[in-house]
Amino acid sequence: MPVVPLPNPGEGGAVFPGNENTGAIPVIPLPNPGEGGAVNPGGIIQPLPNITITVPVRYAAVRFLNATHGYPAFRILIDGVRAANLLDAGSATGYIRIPAGSRTITVAGQDGYIYLEQALPFAASTTSTVAIINHAGGLTLTKIADACRVV
Repeated sequence: MPVVPLPNPGEGGAVFPGNENTGAIPVIPLPNPGEGGAVNPGGIIQPLPNITITVPVRYAAVRFLNATHGYPAFRILIDGVRAANLLDAGSATGYIRIPAGSRTITVAGQDGYIYLEQALPFAASTTSTVAIINHAGGLTLTKIADACRVV
């Protein structure tokens, strides 16, 4: 394994001689030959200290459409956090950024009655509309991929 040769003692290398106006500018001193230091003997890999790497959270964009009839306005929650308060029939919310992954969507009435709770997957950098629709025996959610890019 080639290494950068160290200078012999007295040959310089650790101090830049400079010129007569600036004088000598000190730099990190090199060890004497045989003392080691600049070269890691034996190819030993020194471990790094504990390093924490923060990975940015990836987001998806979602909006909700109330496509039902015969129900009062809904309150929409994503993982228990309110996303919409008064979503009347035939209306839609704006897009909301949510962390990618499986999210639990809750459709509740203004009185707190839970009509529907369902987990849906949201991939990073996607945009979708979740429609609340009438279904035999109640309500269901239908996820629709949107062509626009909001995220």
